Amino acid sequence: MISFPQMQTWVLQELASVISTAKGQSNPPSPNFTIFTTEGGARKWCERSNTASNQRKGLLDGCDDWEVSADLPEWDKHPEVIRRTTLRPDIVIHSPSTQQVIMVELTVPYESRMEQAHTYKKEKYLDLTKELEESGYRAKIMPIEIGARGFAGSSAYDLLSKL
Repeated sequence: MISFPQMQTWVLQELASVISTAKGQSNPPSPNFTIFTTEGGARKWCERSNTASNQRKGLLDGCDDWEVSADLPEWDKHPEVIRRTTLRPDIVIHSPSTQQVIMVELTVPYESRMEQAHTYKKEKYLDLTKELEESGYRAKIMPIEIGARGFAGSSAYDLLSKL
């Protein structure tokens, strides 16, 4: 049987891997997109329709220099802007060019305490979010909950759909 800390580490590793893979994804997300190759040979995609209602913006849209770090031994360290604080979000998605930081904080509570865990983590990182914004960053904290028995909370689906 897997222990609680092992489960939390495993979930964090999987989540960081999914986010890292998704940020560099080169396949179009739907049939409404067309792939084209730039002069430099890079593969890009663009939406076929110019209708504003068809355009869906994600948190990672607008730049292509996103760096993903996780609070795990095998992952790179968090960016300097996070390392100089006392808090360590589980996953940090950082764009140096646009000065954006998305912090993901994982909690593995009992399913009956998911709402309380979400509120606690959101409040825990509120000061860090304000501090980053005062330094000129656009910062967002996204706490997610995966229940101790494996139930993924709505916050996990919310994070993945927004990315």
